[in-house]
Amino acid sequence: MKKLILSAVVALAAMTANAQIWVGGEVGFNYHNNDDTDVSVTTFTVAPEIGYTLNDNWDLAIKIGDEYSKVKDMDARNAFFVNPYARYTFYKTGKVGFFLDGGFSIKTGDFDGYEDETQFGIGIRPGVKFAASDKVTFVASFGGLGYTKVADDSDFGFNVNGNMLQFGCYYSF
Repeated sequence: MKKLILSAVVALAAMTANAQIWVGGEVGFNYHNNDDTDVSVTTFTVAPEIGYTLNDNWDLAIKIGDEYSKVKDMDARNAFFVNPYARYTFYKTGKVGFFLDGGFSIKTGDFDGYEDETQFGIGIRPGVKFAASDKVTFVASFGGLGYTKVADDSDFGFNVNGNMLQFGCYYSF
């Protein structure tokens, strides 16, 4: 039994020899105004995340955040979300890497015209990362391919554009 436990510990140590823990996240702000309907929406998002680098190509991470929205002349809305994902870096050149994030999300609260609802989603997002140093990395992701479901509504689509651009930064230990 001791040999089995020791073998498992050695195997785990060998698998994670290059592993690194990183923390970071995203902060987002969006203001949308429709002159035709005189409706404006202000959204602010805070999404800290923690990740684990398995090797040069794979990371596992979880993002937990809060989204606050205020629609003109209406009550404010607040939603909480959890988004675990795996990141595959498929190409690197120097300090720049291109990746795909694949994962799922759960959002609950008041959002996008829903009150006290839960949204489920799954998808893939392309992105780019820049290693400013051994410890600091900047990331940007945009668009994606995914499916979401909330209440009786579902949405499936592919969208790569600047309207869905997200920036983040993380620090590796």
